[in-house]
Amino acid sequence: MEIGQIIKRRREELGISQEELALKAGYKSRSSINKIEVDGRGLPQSKIESIAKILKTTPAFLMGWENDAASAFDYVNNCFGTDAGEILENFHSMNEKGQKEALKRVREMVHIPEYIKEQNNIRTLSPKDKSYLLPVASHERTDIEVTEEMKRHDDAFFDE
Repeated sequence: MEIGQIIKRRREELGISQEELALKAGYKSRSSINKIEVDGRGLPQSKIESIAKILKTTPAFLMGWENDAASAFDYVNNCFGTDAGEILENFHSMNEKGQKEALKRVREMVHIPEYIKEQNNIRTLSPKDKSYLLPVASHERTDIEVTEEMKRHDDAFFDE
């Protein structure tokens, strides 16, 4: 698939008109976007990144180097919700000083109880992760008298 076709498909997926894309990308009219979509003409390299950002994808996807339409924005939206995608978009639009300040503020906010979710102790394990088999705690029983015979039995059981 050519770059023009990829741009058109992605634009339509997002419900963006040619005119809207043209204005956001700095073109004067929708005809510029139409030319790009028809045969890839009129798309300077300098515009690829801005069009990718507007279409919430990567330049590599627009160029046909990636097969999956899922961009970093889509991935974040799917994992963390659309608010997280918006945060990522806004973060991406900041200069280095703004990004450092935003990160500083987020780091501060995660220590304020009012802004923190209830902790969820459930974690997802990969099939190779066997850490759930390790004991969390181990201690001798105090509710009964543990005899030497019981200890030997337990040791033999765990040695098997």
